[in-house]
Amino acid sequence: MFKTITRFWLCLAILFSTNLYAQEHLLPVLSGKVIDAQSGEAIVGATISVDFKKSGATTDAAGQYKISLPYGEYVLKVSSVGYNPYRTKVYMQSNLEINVELNDVTKQLEEVIVSASSNKRDIQTPSLGVTVLSLKGIKKLPTMMGEVDVIRSLQSLPGVSSVGEGANGLNIRGSNVDQNLIYIDDTPIFNPTHMFGLFSVFASDAIRDLELYKGGIPSRFGGRTASVLDIKMIEPNTDKFKMQGGIGLVSNRIMAEIPVVKEKLSVLVAGRLSANDYLFKAFAPVDLKNIRANFSDIATKIYFRPNQKNTISLSAYLSHDYYRVDSLFSIENVIAKQTSFDYGHKNASFHWNHYFSPKLSMLVAGAMSNYSTKTYAPDSVNTINLNSSILYRNASLSFDYQPVENHKFNFGTSVTGYDINPGVLNDGVVSRVSSVILPKEKSIEAALYLDDEWKMNEKLTIQLGIRYTKYWRIGAGTVNEYAPGLMPSINTVVNKKEYADGEVMASFGGFEPRLTMKYSLAENTTMKLGYNRQQQFFQLLTNNTTPLPTSRWKTADSFIKPQQSDFASLGFFKTFNDNVFEVSLESYYRNVRNTLDFVSGANLQLNPNIETQLITGKSKAYGFELMLQKKKGENSGWISYTYARAFNQMVGDFPEIQSINNGNWFATNYDKPHSFNVMWNIQPSTHHSFSFTFAYNTGRPFSSPSGSYEIGGKKYAVFAERNNDRVRDYHRLDFSWTINNPSMKHKRWEGSWVFTVYNLYGRQNPYSVFFKSTKNGLKAYELSVFASPFISMTYNFKFL
Repeated sequence: MFKTITRFWLCLAILFSTNLYAQEHLLPVLSGKVIDAQSGEAIVGATISVDFKKSGATTDAAGQYKISLPYGEYVLKVSSVGYNPYRTKVYMQSNLEINVELNDVTKQLEEVIVSASSNKRDIQTPSLGVTVLSLKGIKKLPTMMGEVDVIRSLQSLPGVSSVGEGANGLNIRGSNVDQNLIYIDDTPIFNPTHMFGLFSVFASDAIRDLELYKGGIPSRFGGRTASVLDIKMIEPNTDKFKMQGGIGLVSNRIMAEIPVVKEKLSVLVAGRLSANDYLFKAFAPVDLKNIRANFSDIATKIYFRPNQKNTISLSAYLSHDYYRVDSLFSIENVIAKQTSFDYGHKNASFHWNHYFSPKLSMLVAGAMSNYSTKTYAPDSVNTINLNSSILYRNASLSFDYQPVENHKFNFGTSVTGYDINPGVLNDGVVSRVSSVILPKEKSIEAALYLDDEWKMNEKLTIQLGIRYTKYWRIGAGTVNEYAPGLMPSINTVVNKKEYADGEVMASFGGFEPRLTMKYSLAENTTMKLGYNRQQQFFQLLTNNTTPLPTSRWKTADSFIKPQQSDFASLGFFKTFNDNVFEVSLESYYRNVRNTLDFVSGANLQLNPNIETQLITGKSKAYGFELMLQKKKGENSGWISYTYARAFNQMVGDFPEIQSINNGNWFATNYDKPHSFNVMWNIQPSTHHSFSFTFAYNTGRPFSSPSGSYEIGGKKYAVFAERNNDRVRDYHRLDFSWTINNPSMKHKRWEGSWVFTVYNLYGRQNPYSVFFKSTKNGLKAYELSVFASPFISMTYNFKFL
């Protein structure tokens, strides 16, 4: 099957390239490269327009562009958000190469915070629910303990939130954390945070930009039902050596770009290492002095450009976390006195871009991710040693084809394999806690996809997409068969069916249509409509608000059906004052089937019969987002308001036992109806800039007891409803002051100091509420993660 698919796409590529090879010689070709005048880095997504027309071309991942033009004289304009545009006249009488250097507008006190990959992206393209953040913009945001944090920066955007401070992952437009796909150079990240969610796992210096797809998700992406966060590492400079880094309260970091062969081969190496133990030893209360917490990241990239038609890159990303806490973890009715968590990613990817002609290009890619966790609780008799891992492998082939100026296609195929080791407890370890080894899970996911963007006229552009995905859960393995008419439990197993290695145990598949439409009401005003259907075969099982590294990942099987989501959105976009201001309004509705919840008192960690602990139901989410941006100038930033609701309805096959809240809809853990965010940057001179962020949102739901019962003189809570109460509303103000070293500004060494205050007025925001039994009955307690201002100082440097 896979051989047939591969041969089909290769034959199609040869057919297109042969046809276009003849066409490209009919007209002269204008080509070149667009780079940053200061750093020499390629500028990706710069807009190339001819004779002031909206249409044209954009630069690729190497900063290159190509346009076929009839003979004659033209006005060429090259522009990119955050840079001064470049204009010149060209006369086409033969092939012509024009390389362009763009000057960063920050040199003229202009900074773009939320930047698109091209000017007027929200206005001119059918992209809907897509945000592009540059690293320059992210670095302007106030930081927590001086750490530039991608995850926390995204939470200042409308429709993006988390359960609370210290939470793991993102909740985007009413989604659970596992419904969002996070990529770094096309390798997935399964746990995007360090230190229980305090910081994100991305080495920020190595990031070029990131794209967040909240709505109009291209058909090349699949496997999740909510959103895609696509992070790209920078292409190392091929002309000159560059180095940058920083020294901060939490971690130290450094990055080097090393040219090996000028304009052909270069290497990127970036690293970050934390040094937190001294903070706990010096400042923590007595009961917290045993805590240890360290993390590290390493990112590398080899970039090779043998000629104008080929680029090859090899990327690797490694992250590691270690922390030790007192009495946090329990298993098999044993509560650990002290627990160590050790987890991390080992990711690698390969990309080969080949340009057949100005109209056709090909990308061959391979990716691997190995996410592993170890939980260790040393004890003289009750030692706990728990290990789990996920091995992800992917191969893909895709093509970009633009036969005419107003019509372009992206199509390809992808094959993904998952090998999950859900849990191995005390294998070869001497302990009173018995050894448990869960069987490994294997699955394969294959997909074909096609996107067609068609500009029908000056007002209407349509992007149609279709993706077909086929999924197989394969052996070896054992599947329980339960007594008909009885709820699955360990007592109702009547048979066990065995499957051999490689044998199909369950399979699913289906089409995933995608549609976005843009209609221009005026030159600077557009309306957009979008629809996505997506499937998810891989999900996270946890009954914790903040999943621990030990949380269990599970693929679809005979009992757990894949999630399926239908998502519709509508948007209005308008720019003012030559694109300095932009206002946007987006609304959405999502319906998800086959979502999972757990029965009361569920054991999810090492249960070999996990299907007996789960309830399948459905979810819905809806809301609208209003955002006003000022994109450049001495004062820049945005103000946003979001109204968002997210609900679950859980009624299993046996409603009398398997229903939650009597089968009624109830708010999810991440349901926050009202959110208000302000991000503002003030840059009065080239040497000083000030940033403020303010965040407000409705308190998240929690389960409050409806009564109590008494045993032995102690009262215990009775929870009759799920998420029937809310914590107090959340609000926080952050401040950042950046000082650029004026004496070094015109030398190769540039230094800057960043002073930040997180939670400026010391708001004690509640993260959760828990209950304790006392002599006077049940008493409620609030837990706050950051209950006072956090002040930090970081020194950043560059050697250019």
